[in-house]
Amino acid sequence: TESRRSPFEGRSHNHWLTGTASTVMVGCVEGICGLRPGAEGLIIQPSIPSYWDGFTMDKEFRGKQLHIHVSNPDHVQSGVKKWMLNGKTLDTSVLTDDMLEENNTIEVIMG
Repeated sequence: TESRRSPFEGRSHNHWLTGTASTVMVGCVEGICGLRPGAEGLIIQPSIPSYWDGFTMDKEFRGKQLHIHVSNPDHVQSGVKKWMLNGKTLDTSVLTDDMLEENNTIEVIMG
């Protein structure tokens, strides 16, 4: 193939220069993992493949550490039946700044 003629075969640097990588990252974090920052706080509404059992992630949000565990026992693609912050059940999907401590454990149960 033509690429083998290049001394740079197999390299692909343009994706980092064009903004594609950051766009994909935002798509993954906001779209799939469902973490959307807003003026009021952080919204958590995952949208994942139904065959996923869930996922975990660590994230810093406005200087606070978030340890997030999403479980998908009903194997749905979207929808949350329960949010918990530091062991307390929440009635909202929005984590406001005044709710967060320095280190936070967030449990999201889809269903």
